[in-house]
Formats: sequence, structure tokens, C-alpha cells
Amino acid sequence: MSADFASRLKVGATKKREITVGSNMTTSFLWEGENVLSTPAMIMEMEETCRLLLKEQAIPESDWDSVGTIVDIKHLAATPVGAQVFLKATVVSVDGRRVMFEVEASDRLDRIGEGRHERFIINVPKFRARFDEKARKLGM
Repeated sequence: MSADFASRLKVGATKKREITVGSNMTTSFLWEGENVLSTPAMIMEMEETCRLLLKEQAIPESDWDSVGTIVDIKHLAATPVGAQVFLKATVVSVDGRRVMFEVEASDRLDRIGEGRHERFIINVPKFRARFDEKARKLGM
């Protein structure tokens, strides 16, 4: 798989998405009512944009996916519920099954977030087997 994967994914590959900020994506502590897009929600959408790039361009097989391993993100500006957010992920390096992305998020007025995110490509059945064994050892 790794040789085939390497031939499918190129540095510079890009994925863009557009989302609408929902009330379930906001902070709840600044003031009463709907608030602003939270940092964890913005990062989650950035990660999903990177994951979708990999699934669409390099690992369409159902037994393969990716998990996040590094997040280095700056949240630059507040965005209200109902606003459109434009996400972009670009592959900046590929090292075996490790893929580093530059990510950004903007609303119609400002760049609201930027940074880097690394994902590791996994074989889902093998990952699940290791996870299940760990859960067993933890008594879960």
C-alpha cells in the first residue's frame, strides 16, 4: 500500500471545503446565547478537511484511513453562528505514512485560523485490534 499511496499523494495537493458555523460549534462561556466558533470546533473542521483530502486523493480503500498526530494551530479571529467558513488544507510533506499539511480557515471578512497539522495513515482493522487489546488490558 505505501508505494501505491506515495504515487497517489503529491506535495501541493489541496482540498477546500465550506461549512456554516452551527450553535453546536461555539463557546458557551463568553455571554448568554449563541457565541463564537470555538477553537476545538475550528481545529476539528481543519482536521476533517485534511482527512477528506487523503481519502479522496490517496487512500480511498475502506480498510485505510488516517488519524491526527500533531496540531499546531492559531485561532486568529472570532466568527459568529451562521457565518460561512472556508477551509483549505495543502500537503506540504509526505514521509511514508506521515503527511504534514498547512491549514487555514477564513470567513468572508478575515483569516480566522492557520497552522500545521500532521496525520498518520492507518490500516483500520490493525488499529482497531491494537485498540481493543489496550482496552482489554485497561479492564474496559
